[in-house]
Amino acid sequence: MYNGIGLTTPRGSGTNGYVIRNLSTLRSYEPAQDRASAWDVAPPKHREPDQGILEHERKRQVEVKCLELQLELEEKEIDEEEIEKQVDELRTKLNANLNAYALPSTKRFKPSDTHAIAAAKKSELDKMARALGTRRDYAEGQAFDRERQEQDKIKRQVDRGERERRKEEDRAKMAEQKAKWDAERREKDRLRRREEDRLRREREEGGGGDSRRKQDNGSNMPPPPPARDRSRERYRGRDRSLPRRPRQDSRSRSPRRRSPSTLTRSSRRRSPSASRSPSRSRSPPRVRRRSVSTPRRRSGSPPSPPHGDRRDQRSVTAPSRRRRSPSDSVSPPRVRVEVKGRGRSPSPRDSRRSRSRSRSVSSDSAMSAVPRPISSIPSAPCTKYKAVTHDTAQKSERTQATLSRAKEYILPVYARPDFVLSHGKGSYVWDTEGRKYLDFSAGIAVNALGHSDEGVTKVLAQQSQQLLHTSNVYHNEWAAKLAELLVTLTQKEGGLGYPAEKSPTDGATPGAKVFFSNSGTEANEGALKIARKVGKDRWAANAAGRSWDSKDCTKTRIACFESSFHGRSMGALSVTSSAKYQLPFAPLLPGIDVGKVNDFDGLSSLIGEDTCAVIVEPIQGEGGINSAQTEWLAALRQRCDQVGAVLIFDEIQCGLYRTGTLWAHSPLPVECHPDIVTMAKPLANGYPIGSVLLRDSVASTMTAGTHGTTFGGSPIACAVGYHVLSRLSDRPFVAQIAETSAYLSGRLSQLPTWFPDILQPTIRGRGLILGLAFKDEKDPGRLVSLARERGVFVLTAGKDAVRLVPSLNVGKTEVDLAVDVIESCLGEMQ
Repeated sequence: MYNGIGLTTPRGSGTNGYVIRNLSTLRSYEPAQDRASAWDVAPPKHREPDQGILEHERKRQVEVKCLELQLELEEKEIDEEEIEKQVDELRTKLNANLNAYALPSTKRFKPSDTHAIAAAKKSELDKMARALGTRRDYAEGQAFDRERQEQDKIKRQVDRGERERRKEEDRAKMAEQKAKWDAERREKDRLRRREEDRLRREREEGGGGDSRRKQDNGSNMPPPPPARDRSRERYRGRDRSLPRRPRQDSRSRSPRRRSPSTLTRSSRRRSPSASRSPSRSRSPPRVRRRSVSTPRRRSGSPPSPPHGDRRDQRSVTAPSRRRRSPSDSVSPPRVRVEVKGRGRSPSPRDSRRSRSRSRSVSSDSAMSAVPRPISSIPSAPCTKYKAVTHDTAQKSERTQATLSRAKEYILPVYARPDFVLSHGKGSYVWDTEGRKYLDFSAGIAVNALGHSDEGVTKVLAQQSQQLLHTSNVYHNEWAAKLAELLVTLTQKEGGLGYPAEKSPTDGATPGAKVFFSNSGTEANEGALKIARKVGKDRWAANAAGRSWDSKDCTKTRIACFESSFHGRSMGALSVTSSAKYQLPFAPLLPGIDVGKVNDFDGLSSLIGEDTCAVIVEPIQGEGGINSAQTEWLAALRQRCDQVGAVLIFDEIQCGLYRTGTLWAHSPLPVECHPDIVTMAKPLANGYPIGSVLLRDSVASTMTAGTHGTTFGGSPIACAVGYHVLSRLSDRPFVAQIAETSAYLSGRLSQLPTWFPDILQPTIRGRGLILGLAFKDEKDPGRLVSLARERGVFVLTAGKDAVRLVPSLNVGKTEVDLAVDVIESCLGEMQ
């Protein structure tokens, strides 16, 4: 009989067959005296247990010992394989000498002591149950629940795997930190040696001049330090060394340059990495400063002396002393300040540094965060993530119930993996099984500020308590604020006919208008409707006596391009030239002409007098991260002007700082700019919203009632959009995007050289919309699957590319993890 914990009894359901069969002879009631005399005359058939029962009893005792050892090892959190190994060794050892195994619970009783034998067996079973029940989460009855034991085993394996993964991450971080410390130490040593060499050369070169100057003056004044010799004072335009020598001698206590050996000993007393120069410190001293600026951090700056260096503090706090030059700390979190207008004029080295910084940092962004130097890029592909870490084959009841419910009630138009996401933070998400994933797809380029952003949630909570929805029958303040922000940012940063970095200076500058929708598809639908109405108006204006509502109007055709994606509604789908999207729903809208991006020769035949609109993506997202050439966009703009067609840029995926600028076309010449720009995805960080931005010359055709929406431009959507766009347009945030995208591009650029048989030689896209192009069209889907099994989300794009569109606030740590996993997966695909 199976008892639920791996032990069996040959017969009976009590303790064992021996006890039950001996009790079977006493089922009829007999007095004790008759039973005793009957026992002497005719003893029971089985006075002693047979060999089968004894052998089973010994095996049961062996299993009890093995079970106790297993529980003891599990409490010590030893690996599952090691536990099985030790338990098997003990079982083999005990079974090898099974006949000699003692059975104390049965041999001390007579065969007639059936009740005592049963009590002994029950005691052993209770002991075994208590052994199983030593864990904190034990509940009565679990000792004999095999299914629960199996679930607990799986849970322990998952917990152990998570602990091992965390340990591996900690070890990797520690190794990276140690490598960073070693690199910093080597750099400090190199700079220290260079400083010592410079001091020695200055001492050797200036020694003769100092002695001659002393003889000529006939004075006992100490010679000036080499750092303030005549040549440097002439560079400053005035000689301040003589009147300041006594003051330096009394305050600095060290007017002379030290020898290299003395400098080394002094540096050792202060800090192993301290530098002689007072212009470099780990943290800025506490000073009363008039203005603060954060200059660009220069790579290779000398290391800083300890915070406790007295010369450092005196050299800054004394108002007549030499002021601190802009220094660069070794640790990124340190804050750098420059105290302006205090102390004497800077040294030639400081002047050269300030001039180089003024050339690289504009005056209006002096307070903004400047991109820090990019860390060194690995010289070999990562192989640390070859093993699968996120196996979704085992599912909990909660996950299985959700998947079953979705299968039963949700329209099956999505091919999704078999796990359920529960929550997220920043660039990471977790599923209901507790597995952590790096979301390097950002909800298909939507979550610009990551998951569960505190600012977004705060705006949602506040606005939801005030006003959620009013419809467009009435005004709300947030729609006007967001529309104003979109227009003014475009005028300032470039786009829609406004040149970059040139704000409008007078009221004669043409303006722009905004229409809000609920999604990118709706934005494209609205843009196409507006363009068609503009085409009818222009057709009517070309000849006298024509009316825009005439049935004879022929200016209704729309031009689009191959590999484009503009949405799934009937109008947007008609200009999405992909067979897999269009064929199930044909026939679509008539009058659609399809061309090829970057095909100069085909523009004349594609766009004619009957063309009212041309819609194109400056960087195709779904189509494979294909960028349009600047010259081709200029030729496209010129052809649209020749025939009077409205040019629409679909920047739903590549716009709103995804490329590092407000619009993907912002840095391009105005000769490339469109008449209409559509946007959606990152505008509200995941809250549904879309928008159409159009020139006044195009917007003038639209009047009340010509277009509308119920939910578009709601107070809560526009409040969130205003908050998100305000943060995205902040100069430090834009600088961070530029820094991160440069580092990501640098790491990805190595992959084609490491995996030339798999990848095409170039990386597509720019900013934080990048694509890896494959030679085999089957490989993109395979890489996406392999990366997901290792905890990273990426997307396919078109037929031959993998798309990387992380959150815009993604950091270097997330970039390293994503690229490391991709490198490991590419290594597995070779």
